[in-house]
Amino acid sequence: MLGDVKGQSALVVMVLTMTIFLLCSAVLALGINTGKIAASEINQEKAYYIAEAGVEKVLAAAKGGPSWLRNLRIGREYNFLTDVLNGEKAYGEGIFTAIKVKKLAEDQGRTILEIKCRGKCGPSTKGITVEAALENIYPEDMFRGLWLANTDAAHGHIFNLEADAYFAADVMIAGGSSICGNLYCNGFLGLHGEEDGAVEIKGDIYALDGVGLTGAGPFFINGNVYVDDIEKAPVELADITVVLSTTALAGKIPDRAAFPAFLDSGRLGWYSKNAGYCQLPPVTEGTMLFQPGIYFLAGDCTLSGSYEGNTLLVVDGNVTLGNLIKNSTNDSLVILVSGPVNFTGNGAKVDALLYAGEFNHSRSPIIGGSLLAENLAGPGTMNVIYDQNLLDSFRHSSSWTTCFVRIIKWYESV
Repeated sequence: MLGDVKGQSALVVMVLTMTIFLLCSAVLALGINTGKIAASEINQEKAYYIAEAGVEKVLAAAKGGPSWLRNLRIGREYNFLTDVLNGEKAYGEGIFTAIKVKKLAEDQGRTILEIKCRGKCGPSTKGITVEAALENIYPEDMFRGLWLANTDAAHGHIFNLEADAYFAADVMIAGGSSICGNLYCNGFLGLHGEEDGAVEIKGDIYALDGVGLTGAGPFFINGNVYVDDIEKAPVELADITVVLSTTALAGKIPDRAAFPAFLDSGRLGWYSKNAGYCQLPPVTEGTMLFQPGIYFLAGDCTLSGSYEGNTLLVVDGNVTLGNLIKNSTNDSLVILVSGPVNFTGNGAKVDALLYAGEFNHSRSPIIGGSLLAENLAGPGTMNVIYDQNLLDSFRHSSSWTTCFVRIIKWYESV
């Protein structure tokens, strides 16, 4: 009997031991599987963030208006990973496996891109496809000389330009004007000559609604006049008139229907929230030292002196300018003004890329850079001398400040 009890006890112990072993094995296996699942989820999340970082890299690069993007034809795909990142795949704890960009559309200051990125972390891979609209990514398409939305002077404005001029509506150019550059007009372009003031144009004229001559003259045009109907050009200019189709003529006038809306209420709000500075910079040894980024001033201000740096200044109010001179060819200042721009004295020299709701040229200021204005107030002489160095400095350092990005689609892809 005693032997039977001992045998039964040993059997019970063995059964309990086996049960405990099996339970521990199951718990251990469950823990290992749970750990693998958790690690896989972490790797997938990291892979997604790597793909997302690829999208951000493309958008950051595109906001500078690089040549590869301008030269990319609609419908063509660009290998951003290979050609911009030079094949550098490493990012964080993983790698980029692909970053590709396709230009879907481009018209009147807006470019639509499709961006496909794939990120990998460990064995996990995630893909993202994004469709984004970017506005104003090529600063040279905006700050390219003189660009006016409205010119309603009865007898015209006097223009003294060493730059191209773009008119979004009808314009009358008064006697005494001298323009070294092309004229592009989305409406009717009139030349009004005076007995004591010639009109001289050293460039071509492109006008959708035609060209007219009034007044005594004289008129000197060294280029050609382009219209879509011979009846839209005066007989006096017949020997230099070239007739194009309406479509071909319209294609010669850049962004003919789109005057940039830099400072609508939404964008003013964006600049206010994202500005790094809310007052003008300090003056050191007679020079304002601008930091890179965005300055936002709420209210009227006066600005003069020399400056150094590369920046964007947004003013929600009126601006009065005196002489405003850059220290070197590497400096650039873009000034966006919601209200009128006035001047403290006659013939003030301003080195800047200017955008204004209204520009008062009654004191005949000299803009060394470029000017975009919704309205001109005068009379006076509008002087613009295009400055390529100033534009290049802005494009290389701060062009992202005038570019706006809107995400149209964002989804995971295989």
